[in-house]
Amino acid sequence: MSAIYFRGLLGKLVTRIARLRGLPLRDWVVLAQLIAFCGVTSVALRATSCQRVSQMIISGSRLRWLRRVPFFHLGYAIENLSPLVEMASSICPRNRCLVRSMMLLWLLRARGESAEVVLGVRKRAGSFEAHAWTVSEQGLIGEKPEAIAEFAVITSSVKQAQL
Repeated sequence: MSAIYFRGLLGKLVTRIARLRGLPLRDWVVLAQLIAFCGVTSVALRATSCQRVSQMIISGSRLRWLRRVPFFHLGYAIENLSPLVEMASSICPRNRCLVRSMMLLWLLRARGESAEVVLGVRKRAGSFEAHAWTVSEQGLIGEKPEAIAEFAVITSSVKQAQL
């Protein structure tokens, strides 16, 4: 491998470490809980279908005692939680966008907001690609519109749950 490639990797690692070092204690507490939730979500997605996981998340978010999990998340605007969700989902490189979308679905639904996970597909340069993103009352969460523009929607958690 080339030295340029390794410098690029090292630069990304240094940037991530700097971002982590700058987090306040409260963010660390929320991030640790999001990482745990990410692991549970990843295992659930391997054990059952995406639709079933989203239904469980939607059902669980209606329970008053679960709405506070992760602790302290209600003290954040969703725009401020999104970067923490992005950091936490990086432990799941295989299905990162789906795990991230499920975590955002939980956080939004726990706040009583209407939200859904959308799955889309596209064919690019001869290869098939799939992507997941979250849409709420506020619009697209944690994504840029141009990132999903080429994807054809195949399903959403709301269609599956009949909400």
